[in-house]
Amino acid sequence: MNPAAPTRSPPVTVAGEVETRVLGGAPGSAIEARIHAPTDALRAVVLCHPHPLYGGSMHSPVPLVIAKWLSDAGRGRVAWARFNFRGVGTSTGVYDEGRGEVDDARAVIEHVRRLVPLAHVAVCGHSFGSWVGLRAALCEEAVDRVLLVAPSARMFDFEGLSVSTRASTIRKTVFVGDRDEFCSVDDARRLAEGLGADLQVFEGFDHHFLKSRRALAERALPVVAPEVSVP
Repeated sequence: MNPAAPTRSPPVTVAGEVETRVLGGAPGSAIEARIHAPTDALRAVVLCHPHPLYGGSMHSPVPLVIAKWLSDAGRGRVAWARFNFRGVGTSTGVYDEGRGEVDDARAVIEHVRRLVPLAHVAVCGHSFGSWVGLRAALCEEAVDRVLLVAPSARMFDFEGLSVSTRASTIRKTVFVGDRDEFCSVDDARRLAEGLGADLQVFEGFDHHFLKSRRALAERALPVVAPEVSVP
């Protein structure tokens, strides 16, 4: 794939979502988002997409399937937000090698918190989005859970993200396929041990979870939104 001309997934609307513009951290900046925020939500999930230079967007398959599963199973008790990092879709700005993208994720987390102030917040990211999402979560006191899907430990620097006191208060989980092209099971195990995270290995799955994204979403739901399983 040519990073200069990435192919992106077509826009998809998930039932319950509302198109939203979230104010970014810099003056005049705005983030394109789709958010579902019932006022009585017990949980909010912020979804971070894969690498923007390689076609990642809020419509990429992994964040999309998890949003759909939250819509189907959440029974109105779960809020979620999908959004485009800077320079993707109509989000302003340009790619910032993961620095400004952390600011984007934090802006969305804070926006969701204002909409559903009583909800616990989880962050779920795929690949590049897991690296950005974890770093944003460590800066936001409202976040108590993080799911790193195919975290590409060979490409992104996770070193030092487990040493803060804040990190110890977040429940962290790593999902990896045993055929992942960018993160072997051994890589993921070392990362999980370093972060103090749980590790779940998906047999026969690659980096993009092509084998069954439904299976991915089913296992993600109790991790990011355990309240859904409570009668």
